[in-house]
Amino acid sequence: MVRNISSEKRALVQLTKEFVHLSYRELGRKYGVSKSTAYNICNRKMKTKSRERKRGRPKVVTERTERIILRTFLQLRRKSPSFSIKDLMSESGLEIANYSRRTVSRLLNKRGYKLRQARKKGLLNENDLAIRKRYAQAMKKTLRDEPNFFTNHIAFYLDGVSFIHKCDPLKAAMQPKARVWRTKGEGLTLTAKGSKSLPGGKRLHLVVAIAHGKGVILKEPYDKMDGTFFYNFIKNHFNLCFGKAGPKADRKRLFVMDNDPSQTSKKAMSALKEIECELHQIPARSPDVNPIENVFHIVKTSLEKEAIDLQIRKESFDEFKNRVLRCFDNVDMSILDRTIESMPKRIEAILASKGKRIKY
Repeated sequence: MVRNISSEKRALVQLTKEFVHLSYRELGRKYGVSKSTAYNICNRKMKTKSRERKRGRPKVVTERTERIILRTFLQLRRKSPSFSIKDLMSESGLEIANYSRRTVSRLLNKRGYKLRQARKKGLLNENDLAIRKRYAQAMKKTLRDEPNFFTNHIAFYLDGVSFIHKCDPLKAAMQPKARVWRTKGEGLTLTAKGSKSLPGGKRLHLVVAIAHGKGVILKEPYDKMDGTFFYNFIKNHFNLCFGKAGPKADRKRLFVMDNDPSQTSKKAMSALKEIECELHQIPARSPDVNPIENVFHIVKTSLEKEAIDLQIRKESFDEFKNRVLRCFDNVDMSILDRTIESMPKRIEAILASKGKRIKY
């Protein structure tokens, strides 16, 4: 049977042991407890003894340091959303050795900023999925009659692309690309390319066209894309593009481009009628059904690889422009042709995924 021993008896046992020096057996007999109980009472710390709460190490990041880090973080993010903690600390002027990567990351995470997955395209809603599915079904029927539709009927694939000029190409090439510093609710206002206000350096804008068996047939720089510009662009360049692409089945003048409002404006469509050509329309937000997107990826990867291999630490805008145009000229035509020839498989994959985006 377990007996509760009062606090008064416990205190008496401890005091007797301390001042009278009785054995534990004698203490037990004197106060009516067992020898082991007397031992436990005398050798454990008293509950009433106050203990100081153990405090952790002092804070490494002071309020002033925190303000410096956050101010530098926001300045860097305006230039490029992809940078390392080491870059942040170097730019802030603080001693890197005094702050661990984890400490700085926790500070930014507390403010809502995390290194999240970079977003490149908007999410597909139910209507987008239905449109993509209908397009894939229609193309499957077309491919039954014309298996080489994407190579023998479409003259060329056209799209606009932008390349960001960096004063230090090597540093830009070494930065992480898959993730960007952003809050949870920013979504597509901040992507892997930066914010929509185009920060991070001057941009080289190009309109590019590719054709099966011909390679890159057009790469024209421009400053601003709008309906008027694209109307004049069609009048000045499309006949040349159809000529370079060569004659197609049934002598059709068919081409592919995305659904940019400037390129599909009423004025631009009137120019297409004037030169008697036809647009093969693809669904919105569908880079996986325009093979020219693969060419853009190849060129951007080549630019980064060249910057690392040649250790390019300084480059003017004109030098950057010439390097981009040269990379387009060096695109392997066999890779380009295989990309266009993969379109029937992509159509099957879109149908299998019920309209969802596929790897391309």
